[in-house]
Amino acid sequence: MSWFDRTRKRPRAVESTPAPIVPMESAGREMRPAAGFSLLELERAGLSEEQAEQRGLVIDRKRRSALGINVAQLKRLLET
Repeated sequence: MSWFDRTRKRPRAVESTPAPIVPMESAGREMRPAAGFSLLELERAGLSEEQAEQRGLVIDRKRRSALGINVAQLKRLLET
């Protein structure tokens, strides 16, 4: 089993949660799935770490970037 197979088969906590994305460094405008939402994205959407974990969102504590697409997904999730 390769590394790619392991990451694809990883179950998400809740199926209805949005999947975060990050840009691929070598591919220009292409995006790839992220390991989770960054702390900065959670902060900009108005969520704390505890609230995100209660909602079943995956948090990537290593990532420092924040994409507007991910923040918009989180805000849309808060509205529902």
